[in-house]
Amino acid sequence: MVTMKDIQSIREDLKKQKPADPASNIDKPLSNREAVKQLASTLLKMKKRGFTTSALVELLQKHQITIKGSDLTRYLRAFQGEKTADAKPSQPESPPAQEADFPKGSIEAVETATPNSGRGDGVDQKEAEVL
Repeated sequence: MVTMKDIQSIREDLKKQKPADPASNIDKPLSNREAVKQLASTLLKMKKRGFTTSALVELLQKHQITIKGSDLTRYLRAFQGEKTADAKPSQPESPPAQEADFPKGSIEAVETATPNSGRGDGVDQKEAEVL
């Protein structure tokens, strides 16, 4: 049976414990997705330098990462989206154009569908409107 004295001793021992060393996970097997995530910045730079997806797939296969080109593309897009979402704060949209934004006397073409007098073919006609 555990006593309060034991609990105190356990608590003190737990406080003295150090967190696990991240390097201890270095031999942990990774999925293809995890491997690409770790290499994403390098792979994306290589694509910008002109490497094709198939060339990247061949290079990865030389290092025991067997992946299809479509999967590599999908993973890189997802990781690139995560990176840009973290890096760029959203900016407010610009307000819609107002009448004052157009110079006086400018012509704006407006398409309207009106039946042609008596012909009944409903041909579109362009009307010009001066602002």
